[in-house]
Amino acid sequence: MFDRIAKELEAQPLRKSNRYHYITKKEFDDFIKGFLFEEIKGNTKLGEEFCKKFGETNHLLSILSNKAATEHIRKFYVK
Repeated sequence: MFDRIAKELEAQPLRKSNRYHYITKKEFDDFIKGFLFEEIKGNTKLGEEFCKKFGETNHLLSILSNKAATEHIRKFYVK
């Protein structure tokens, strides 16, 4: 598991410029509203749900807390 995370972190500087799937602020806000129901149920983490919804593979997001995942998504995915 940690090998995959290390590889993901190594690739991030390259991904910032050309490989991230960017979403709009509205798309992110809509995603957060929909995620609130899942969070209340306690079924999943925000980072995992984001990856499923937008077809991303980001192992770092799967281990981050919901607050940290939100900040990561805003920094690298929302344009």
